[in-house]
Amino acid sequence: MHSVRARCAANALRRLVPQLGRTLGSSRPLVLVESRRLCRHSSTGTNGTHSTRVAGVNGESFADLQAELLDGVTFGDYPSRTHKCGDLSKANVGEQVVLTGWAQNIRKFSDELMFLPLRDHSGTIQLVLKGSDKNKENARQSLQELTAESVICVEGRVVAREEGTTNPKMATGDVEVDLISVRLLNKTHKNLPFSPSSKSLVNEEVRLKYRCLDLRGSVLQKNLRARSLAAWVIRDYLVQNDFIEVETPLLFKSTPEGAREFVVPTRNGGSFYALPQSPQQYKQLLMASGIDRYFQIAKCFRDEDLRADRQPEFTQIDLEVSFGSAKDIQTLVEGLVRSVWEKIKGVELFEGKPFPRMNYQLAMSQYGSDKPDTRFGLEIQKVTDMAEDHIMEAIVLKSSMKLPGSDLKKLAQQDDRVLPVVKISDKNVDSWVNRLPFTDQTKRAVDVAAVNKTLRLQVGDIVILNTRPAFLSGGQTLLGKVRLELGNILQSKGLLHIPASQYNFLWVEGFPLFSPAETTSTANVDSRQLAATHHPFTAPVAEDLHLLANSPEKVRGQHYDLVLNGVEIGGGSIRIHSPKLQTFVFEQILQMSPLESGRFSHLVDALSFGCPPHGGLALGFDRLMAILCETSSIRDVIAFPKSASGRDLVVGSPSELTEQQLREYKIRVTE
Repeated sequence: MHSVRARCAANALRRLVPQLGRTLGSSRPLVLVESRRLCRHSSTGTNGTHSTRVAGVNGESFADLQAELLDGVTFGDYPSRTHKCGDLSKANVGEQVVLTGWAQNIRKFSDELMFLPLRDHSGTIQLVLKGSDKNKENARQSLQELTAESVICVEGRVVAREEGTTNPKMATGDVEVDLISVRLLNKTHKNLPFSPSSKSLVNEEVRLKYRCLDLRGSVLQKNLRARSLAAWVIRDYLVQNDFIEVETPLLFKSTPEGAREFVVPTRNGGSFYALPQSPQQYKQLLMASGIDRYFQIAKCFRDEDLRADRQPEFTQIDLEVSFGSAKDIQTLVEGLVRSVWEKIKGVELFEGKPFPRMNYQLAMSQYGSDKPDTRFGLEIQKVTDMAEDHIMEAIVLKSSMKLPGSDLKKLAQQDDRVLPVVKISDKNVDSWVNRLPFTDQTKRAVDVAAVNKTLRLQVGDIVILNTRPAFLSGGQTLLGKVRLELGNILQSKGLLHIPASQYNFLWVEGFPLFSPAETTSTANVDSRQLAATHHPFTAPVAEDLHLLANSPEKVRGQHYDLVLNGVEIGGGSIRIHSPKLQTFVFEQILQMSPLESGRFSHLVDALSFGCPPHGGLALGFDRLMAILCETSSIRDVIAFPKSASGRDLVVGSPSELTEQQLREYKIRVTE
């Protein structure tokens, strides 16, 4: 119906063409508008043709209304663009060009000398209007009425800038365009909440609400184009390595995989879809289907607390391989990452050599993190063994890295605890360990001289200490947190330099297959002692299978994380392909109820039908691009990200449903 009305309006407007052309003048192109608002009544004549009557508007007033609707807007023909603004150089001098883009603030020295920067996605070029040539009178008038960020189409000739007027800060600073004509395609009809070209950043929520303005800026334009190029490189690399791209459903089912899910109601009361946290189960089903090598640039959803590097919907590069070992998959992923870095950054990673590898236990004990940043030292070192399976450990800050007492005091206050901080002096160098508050808990007398030698202590050094359980679990220790904070403080004071172009990729392996469960009620303490460290489909290391029944907490998983500069950008594993072993993990180790384990029946069935050994990995595309684009927030590499509160400020979602919609989906909203 709307399309019929639009056609009727268009036909009516065409009959007004001569009158409008005379009214607006030859310098303003004729515009045809198709508008639902103008079409109120439509009827079919006896000959089958449609006639349209716009309520309350006769022919003359309709023409006036049309002129008002066209104010500052050009529909219809205008010259096709011949060049992009940022592509012009001395090689184009003498050429007549047609450019389109957004007008910036005009600089008017007189009626005979005006300068106007014009910006499009490729860059900015300076337009100039010189002289009193009457042929340029229309262009001169258009420039004087122009507002910033109006969309224009211009014709002109590329000329070299006069000596002394070049701008080395602009890629096009050697040339400018001598204007011949200017066409206004769409003026700015409202005051802008901020200028896209302004270097002063406004409140992020304002930027997110008016994202179309924010995206006009050169930084976000560059980021999105780098993301597009990276996606192309990834697809090309994987297809060349015999992968096929398969799209998996977004309307999934709720399964107990760990993170909270987003649920989607249906009109069948009590039945809900869940948006996938990842395509994990579908890609394993594809391996059982004989796909052999699968990939997908997939949208994933998790209802988690947000931060700068986390979004409720995110993108991952998802892949799965049949008949492949962990090393095979890692080699493939290294090749993929190398291809992206070479194309986007022009950097060859590790000169073609394999990425370094580190055991989980070493990463946690030496760096205090399962995703260690190896670009700087300050490694954590063991001091001595303590009672009750604890150890004492320390970070040494050398005397050359002098920090004020206020910074050290802040570092010492961690998680409602105050860590001992000792400055080594001539007076305490031989006794400082014995003066610590927890020295009486050591298993044996501490040889201070041996400790000083191990820690390579010198007078003037500062030691930050902590005690922790000898058994490592989780993703970070207390001194691991201190190490990162200390590194940031030293960088801010110029005492530690980390080049922006330093890319320390690292595989972390040998994770525990299970970790202590986080209990939310006393009812779960006895029945749910363990949880899957990553997900319940990871295969155990073959040498540890004998520990599954009696010491599952000691079993290592065939899991591998890819870490870059202290950020986990990907994780994967070899999967369980035995239906009996998978069922044992669900029911005996993770203590799932029959209802919970039953939600995975489709996967167990697929494993039972002759599923090959398989494994895979998922790379966080958003985090990967944030590192490539050298930004601290993944929101800067996503076109329309959610805010810190999880809202899409552009469209105003999430939003309320009407009472009719709630009834249709059989939903009742409670306080």
